[in-house]
Amino acid sequence: MNLWQWIVAGRVMMYPIAVASLIGLAVIIERFIVLRRSRIIVPELAAAVDMLGTSRDLSGAYALCAAKPGPFANIVRAGLDHAEADWTVIRDVLQETGRRESTLLTRRIGVLDTVAAISPLMGLLGTVLGMIRIFAAVSSAGVGNPEALSGGISEAMVTTAAGLFVGIPALVAHNSLDARADRLIFDLETYASRLLDALRRRQQETGAAAARA
Repeated sequence: MNLWQWIVAGRVMMYPIAVASLIGLAVIIERFIVLRRSRIIVPELAAAVDMLGTSRDLSGAYALCAAKPGPFANIVRAGLDHAEADWTVIRDVLQETGRRESTLLTRRIGVLDTVAAISPLMGLLGTVLGMIRIFAAVSSAGVGNPEALSGGISEAMVTTAAGLFVGIPALVAHNSLDARADRLIFDLETYASRLLDALRRRQQETGAAAARA
């Protein structure tokens, strides 16, 4: 039985299940592309963060942020924009920027949770509708109409299978992407903390140099 025959056999409930599968597939592809570690945690920016504690010139770090845009660059740029402010101000700015970027990293992942939850339910609804068709056929024509019975049984079984075929991969992808996003957010928080420490050291060294002068 090919895909089109499955859809025909499952009748009306196959269409929303098919739509849910397309939405889930689009989200999975988009999030796996976006949540690549090499795209989020840029090695050049990580090295630049470590150098900030001893560098008075921030132009190189700004140039890297412009050349490597993304969540990491946005956090670093937010810190650089307030490099001369009190460290508590820098901390608050980094925390706010980090929360905003974390939200962007986790967006749409919840869609997969919804797809994983509703697809089996839609399959179950198709099963119920198929059973209703079976009982209606039996009540009107008795058990001597095998075509009506087989049509109802096909509808009942196919929609259940289709719902599970969509829901199970969506659940696995949701858990995988959620874990990946959590790891990336943790890494961003670590680098934000290192950036704060680097900017504090820079302020201290600049202050000490000014005092000696």
